[in-house]
Amino acid sequence: MTGSAARSGGVAELLRPLIPRALLDGAGWDHWLAAVTALPEAGLGRPLGCEFRLGEENPAADLFVVVRPGSPPARHYVRRGQAAPSGSAAAALGRFLARLGTESALRGSVAGTMLEYDLVAPPAGAQAEPAGQDPGVFLKLPPAPASAPHGRPQRLPIAALTNAVGWTDAGDLQRAVARALAALPPRAWVAHVGALPSRTPRTVRLVVQEIGRGELAGVLERWGRREAIGPAAGVLSCFADVLPLFRLAVDVTATGVLPQTGVELYRAGSWSDTLDSWWRTGRADWAPVTEMLARRGWCLPAKAQGLPEWCALDKMFDRRGVFVVHKGINHVKLTLTDAGVGAKAYAGMVAVRAPDEPRAPHGNNG
Repeated sequence: MTGSAARSGGVAELLRPLIPRALLDGAGWDHWLAAVTALPEAGLGRPLGCEFRLGEENPAADLFVVVRPGSPPARHYVRRGQAAPSGSAAAALGRFLARLGTESALRGSVAGTMLEYDLVAPPAGAQAEPAGQDPGVFLKLPPAPASAPHGRPQRLPIAALTNAVGWTDAGDLQRAVARALAALPPRAWVAHVGALPSRTPRTVRLVVQEIGRGELAGVLERWGRREAIGPAAGVLSCFADVLPLFRLAVDVTATGVLPQTGVELYRAGSWSDTLDSWWRTGRADWAPVTEMLARRGWCLPAKAQGLPEWCALDKMFDRRGVFVVHKGINHVKLTLTDAGVGAKAYAGMVAVRAPDEPRAPHGNNG
């Protein structure tokens, strides 16, 4: 590794040849690289997520960071929170991650934690890097038990979520979330909840799965989103052959559901308790999807080409050894608004150091 590579990001800088320039380049690459290298241990030994806006020329991405209880990133955010003012979002996040590492009841209601950094359009006054902004907090929830009776209320850690972003007076917001949940059919299950402290108004994101296609219109009607019924049904029909699974993503404020609806589209077999979908996808899985997005005008041609190229298993080398880099796509999200349809792709990456000496295969040496 050259001295310049070490100064500008070490292992992360070596990723440059492995990332399609249609997706990350110029200032977008610089912001992303600065964000990754500002994370504990350069962030690369644990899964990272990228959010690509497919209809925008700008080759840039927002960043998601996986934070596991007791891990070096978790300890970093706890220390950061302890040094921050007591009423700040940073202090709230630190307290939440500290609790997550010690309280079994909280761990039982949260299956995973991700932090989102807005690098493409950072909040006013914030830098496009983790040191300069308070991240959004997204909680992955445990799956519905197979033995759970239909209609059993799901317990959501909404109070823990709002406390994690520093919203201590969020009773009205929590009640609005409860009303939105009451509109769901009995089999529906919330897979993720999230909140972004730097955005206004205060909003909780709900990502809901197990909504039947025949139930979709009723859910949107009860949420006050009648105008989204036709576009949502059209999106599901368009991608039924290549991305048959879907989740609905809605933002809830204290006054109700915001006038936009996200339709998240997944490959068959995507939802697993033990393995994220992006680990198991390749270029052949996503090329038909990006071609369809481009034909509908929801994805620029350059990004339609760059997304399948993202899917790869690569190697990179420096003086410390060999690193294996795994990149894949998790899902596509189409956001339905009065202005039309906006498309995003959510991709994953992890770079891990390979063993110094690979193990010899079992069997004879002939």
